[in-house]
Amino acid sequence: MNKSDKIHLDVYRHTYNTESDRNIIGDLHIDNEFFCYTLEDEIRADGLKEYGVTAIKADIYEIEVTYSPKFKRDMILIKGVPNFSGVRLHGGNSSKDSLGCPLVAYQTDYKKIWRTSERVLTRLVQSAGGKGTIQIHNTPLSYDRISHKKKS
Repeated sequence: MNKSDKIHLDVYRHTYNTESDRNIIGDLHIDNEFFCYTLEDEIRADGLKEYGVTAIKADIYEIEVTYSPKFKRDMILIKGVPNFSGVRLHGGNSSKDSLGCPLVAYQTDYKKIWRTSERVLTRLVQSAGGKGTIQIHNTPLSYDRISHKKKS
């Protein structure tokens, strides 16, 4: 990928946990290739948002690497999310770490995630010019969780 190419991320939400840590596990793909797992807060009905415990709406958003005053480092910002501000892709293990942001990591037991992929993902977006898009999908449609591939 050269600097003029725009990077595209897809998040396929697929495992909804309804126990005490109400969350959604998903797979993050970069330009149609599996990269890591995601964990987000639970989905609420359209128009309903509870601070710190609501997933962002499935949609297409612009992303950009910017400096985070909260985390004190460059991170991926998801721009233009209705009713949210400061949504970033970052590390964490459970919905308690999320506050509405998608968490990214290399390992999961489909209830939690670990081994953050945040810094590598940030560097990949930076190497592609620091900007791109992310599409959040609520249903993976035909999807093989074992191989991390979309089925035709």
